[in-house]
This record gives sequence, C-alpha cells and structure tokens, in this order.
Amino acid sequence: MLGIWPTIILGVALVLVGLASVLVLRGEEQGTTSFIEQMTLSTLSQRWVRPKSFTRIEGVKHISELAHLWRNEQVIAEGIEKVELAHPRSRSFAGQLRTWPFFNQAPGQRAVCLEIVRLLDREGQCPSVVDVQGDVEAAWEQNTYRILAKTTLLDHSLNVAEQVVKLLSDHQAWHVIPDTMVAALGHDLGKLKSARGSLYALGEHPLAAGAIISGIPGFKELSRKEDILRAIKMHHKLTEGLLGKTLKKADQQARQQELERCVGVEQTEEITESNEEEAKEKPPQLSSREAVQRVQADIYGETIDPTPGRAEIAPPQRMDISRWFDAAGYLAMLKPYINRVEGRRFLAFSMADGLVYFQVKVLEEVARKQAQEAGCMEIATMAQDDSTMRQVLFSVVQQLRQQQEVIATHLIKTTYFGGYFLVTRKFNTKMRGYYTPFHAEAFGSIAEMERAKPDLLRDILDVSPYTGSDQES
Repeated sequence: MLGIWPTIILGVALVLVGLASVLVLRGEEQGTTSFIEQMTLSTLSQRWVRPKSFTRIEGVKHISELAHLWRNEQVIAEGIEKVELAHPRSRSFAGQLRTWPFFNQAPGQRAVCLEIVRLLDREGQCPSVVDVQGDVEAAWEQNTYRILAKTTLLDHSLNVAEQVVKLLSDHQAWHVIPDTMVAALGHDLGKLKSARGSLYALGEHPLAAGAIISGIPGFKELSRKEDILRAIKMHHKLTEGLLGKTLKKADQQARQQELERCVGVEQTEEITESNEEEAKEKPPQLSSREAVQRVQADIYGETIDPTPGRAEIAPPQRMDISRWFDAAGYLAMLKPYINRVEGRRFLAFSMADGLVYFQVKVLEEVARKQAQEAGCMEIATMAQDDSTMRQVLFSVVQQLRQQQEVIATHLIKTTYFGGYFLVTRKFNTKMRGYYTPFHAEAFGSIAEMERAKPDLLRDILDVSPYTGSDQES
C-alpha cells in the first residue's frame, strides 16, 4: 500500500503544475492585451517614476532604470527643433539641418548643431570680433574691426557653416560634414557676451569657445568630440586633419565674403553722401586696394605685400639721391616709428636679438619728408603707384647698407631693399610680412627699446626669413 502513495503524489503534483502553467500563460496573454489596448500615455508616464517605497530585488529592475535605453539623439533633436527661433536666418538654417541628408546617420551631431543655433539665435547679435589682450584678433587694425564688426556673430557662424558644406561637398567628403558643422557653428562661441568671463580668463576666444561647447547638451556623447575641440582651439593657428583645415579655410572664406559685402555697402554709402558736408569727417573707406589688402592681411594672418606680382618685377636700379638724402637725418626720422602703436597698427618693431624691422611704408614716408625738406618735390609728390619709388627706396637702403652699415645685410638679398619674414607671435600665431631689417645700434639702446615696447608687440616671439617652406597649410 505504501508503495502506491509516491505514485499518486507525483501524479497530483504534475496535474497541479500543468494547471498553474495554463493559468500563468492566460494571465500573461490577458495582461499583454490589456496593456496594449488600454494603457494610456499618462498612465505609462507614472511607471517611469520609481516610487519612494520601491525596494530593490536582486535580478529585478524598475522601468525607470531602463529609461536610458529609450533615450536617443533623434528624440533630443526633435525636441530642440520645436523651440521657436527669433531670427529668420536661424529658422532657415535649422530647417536645413532637419532636411540635409548628411545628418541622417548623425542625429547626435544634428542635435548639438541645433542647440548651438538656438544659443546663437538668443545671444548672437553681438559683433563677430573681440578686443581682448592676448587674443589673436587684438593685433588686428582698427579698420579691420570697424568693418568685420558689422557682421554679427550669428551671421558669421552661419556663414562659416555654409562654407563648410560647400568645401566638403566639392571634395565629396559628405561624411565629414556633421562633425565639421559642429565645429563651424561653435568655433566663435567664446565671443558671446555671456562668455566674457571665460574669454578674459583664458585670453583667447578659441579656448573660451572650447570650454563653452563642451557644456552643450549631447556634445560629450559625440565620438569625435576631441577632434572637434582641437579644430576649434586651433582655427587661427597651424591646423591638422581634414576637419581642422576645413574649418580654418571656411572661416577665412567667410570673412572674405563679409569684407567684400561691407566694401560694396560702404562704396554705395560713399557715393550717396559725397555731397554732404559731414562726409568729410568719415574715416577712410575701403575703396582703395591698400585698405582692402590690410583687412585681408588680418583675415589671413599675414602682413601686406609691398607690391603685387613681386616675382615678375625686376630688381630696381640705383639712382642719384644726393640732392636730398642725408643718412644721419634719415635714421633720426626713422627712430620715432620704432615700437609705436596706433590703434592696432604698427610699422616698426624691435627684437631682443638687436634688430629692428621696418615696413616699407615707413621708409617711403620718411624719404618723402626728407625730399620735401630739401625742396625735391618730384620725390615728395610722387604717386603711390609710381615704379620709380622702388628705385628711390633701393637707393636709400643701398647707401645705408654700404656707407653706414646699419642694414642687416645677411637677411636680405643685395638686389632688393627688403625681404619676406615669418613673424611668430604668442600662441604660435604666424604672419608673413615684408620688412627691411636694421641693426638696433643705429637708433640707440636695444634694452631701452625693449623696455618701452607695448604689450601688443611683446607678443612677437620670433622673426625668421620666409622661404615658403614654413607657410601655414
């Protein structure tokens, strides 16, 4: 009898297990159906919030702990897109970001770009240039500021972004556009008024921009965030990689377009106001080639070439200047130009190695003054583009070279009155300029010159002959 009971018990157990399985399956089926058909979004939203009484059970997760699995960049972007933008151009550009196929596989970059556009739309009506000691733009001339400040930061940033699309599309490098677009829109965020604390602390707007963009929602999740930051921080210096080089070129081309646009506007204004008396008080307009070149030089990080097409111009010939030229008097008239800054413009600067570099414009200006004092009006009144002036300058330098020995002859060719030099400034910013190098002894103590040097010129770290091999790429 006892042997039958185990069999009976086993059979009952199997029956109970089968009934339990059926009940569970039916319950799940009904629960699933009920969830799909009856649960509203408002009800679902309550499930995302973990109750205060929630007790963690090993192997069991509350739905709130799984929220990150549903969070994607596309949802973020869609949320940002719904934010109302105040400026028509911001709205137009945001619309392009939504439709550009480059971002179909890059929702994270699109989301970050939209966040930056939102920020620029709110704060980007400030000038697109800054004047902070130590910044690369602090060396720009006042005229450059006057012109480029007419373009707002919002417009400049969008101009650069549009140039990025054009440049990379021309090279069929569409896959690079999303990351480069982030860099383009964010490269000058350090110029926002709300960022002035970071700007003054770091001293350079690219560094301040890097600090700001790092705080943009979604930026830290981008896979190439370090490349983007490097491109932003170096966009005024020696760049590297396709992303960095494209950003720098796009920035320069955008500035060139802004310059041309402003020049056209100012020329129109000049014609309109030509008969008004107050027009006489206006600062010089950018209607001359020299003025435009000067702004271009600031944009591209170079000083101005003395003449166009220099490679095709034959070396000048020496001429007789004995009627008006006095070497000692000429050097005395040059001295006041050394380390003198007018606005952000300088025409001559000393270096601690005992050399003084003069722009050709100074040599010409002093030659005209001395010729006028001597009554030689054909030199004093010579036209700016008169090729004979090159002969005058060459003759002056040759006489100072041979008789006074004040020219640093080892740095320039004997057949020219100057040479091209690469000027390295603080933060590795490089400029190319045409100078005539003098020995400082001709003007007094180099120590006194260096002590009197203004901060703008103290940023110059090195000057070396320019050969073309070390040109920025």
